[in-house]
Parts: sequence; C-alpha cells; structure tokens
Amino acid sequence: MTAEQPLPAPDPVRRLTPKALATRARLVRVAGDVFMTDGYAAASVREIARRSGVSSGAIYGTFRGKAELLVAAVDAAIAADLETLPDDVRERSLPEIDAYQFATADAPSRARLRTLLLEAAVAARTDADVREHLGALLDRRVDRWTRLHDEWRAQQGKRAIDSRSFVELFIASDLGRGVLEALGAHVPDADEWATTMRTVFRTQPEAAERLR
Repeated sequence: MTAEQPLPAPDPVRRLTPKALATRARLVRVAGDVFMTDGYAAASVREIARRSGVSSGAIYGTFRGKAELLVAAVDAAIAADLETLPDDVRERSLPEIDAYQFATADAPSRARLRTLLLEAAVAARTDADVREHLGALLDRRVDRWTRLHDEWRAQQGKRAIDSRSFVELFIASDLGRGVLEALGAHVPDADEWATTMRTVFRTQPEAAERLR
C-alpha cells in the first residue's frame, strides 16, 4: 500500500467550475499518458505535473495522489471507448455492438484502455486502495452492461442466461489480448476475433443448455 492518503469514495455530485473541469480532464489525460509510457510504478505526480504544465500542489488540490489519478484515467478510458462508437454502430443489435468492439481491437482508444487496465491490475496487486476503488468502478460498469444485455434478451424474446458471467468473459477476453500484446506473443487478427465472438454470441444459450 502506498503512503498516499486512502482514496475517497466516488462522489458523482461534486461540482467543479468549467475551468476546474478542464484542468481535471487535462490532468487525467496526461496521467493516463504517463502511466502508459512509464508504467504506474515508475510514474510520479511530479512528472505528471511537469507534462501538464501545473504544479504538484495543483494536482493534490484535485486528486489525493497517484492512485486516484489512475482510477480516474481508467474511468475516462472506458468512457472514451464507449463514446467513440459511431452512430450507425449504436443502432445495431447489442451482440453486433459487442462484436464491433472486438473488430476494432487495434483502435487507439481500445489499445489505451487495455494498457491502462493492465497497469491498474499490476498496481492493484500491492495497493489495497487501487484494488478497492478500481474493483468498485468495474463492478458498476459490469452491472450496467449486464442490465443492457438482460434488457436486450428480454426484448428479443431470447432465453435468459447468466449475462453477468458473459459480460465478465467479454472483459477477460479483451484483457487477455492486452496480456498477449505485452508479452510479445501472437494476437488474433481483429476481424477473425470478431467473427469468432459473433459465433459465441449466437450460440451462447444453446451452449449453456448443453453444459447443464
């Protein structure tokens, strides 16, 4: 565990001025860049401040330290990954949207998200605050994605399955690609990967039935 102060619980109602919001967004973006290039362990608040053009004190006025910056950077990367979906993709069925995420695995926003999640996983092994708050962040995201999958299945009259396990498998597969990339191992072609995942999406109820 680091010597920094424990992370506070997320405060969604906290209000900042437009200038403060812009400064916060810049700090989060630069912190993500530093974590990606230097690694979380080697990154420092001082370096993040230098690249952001602010003082270390200014950072501590907004964040409690490096761990909170990491949580914010991961959250921002997840949000950016979702916001970059083209309008025509948003109109597709949920399984096709999922498949699109795999087909665009090499996109900068997706690669950034994988790298930050891997850095976060390493940090969480030894930093209880990072583990607790990133775990809570991902749980909230998984809850939302699970609800969307359940709603889609109900609307389509599909058989109910354990959507949460499916969503978690989706995330684990994407993270696994990041591990292979980091190790310099072969990674699947994005289009072939998407085709495989479409098959999984189509057959998941039948596969679940056969396993019972």
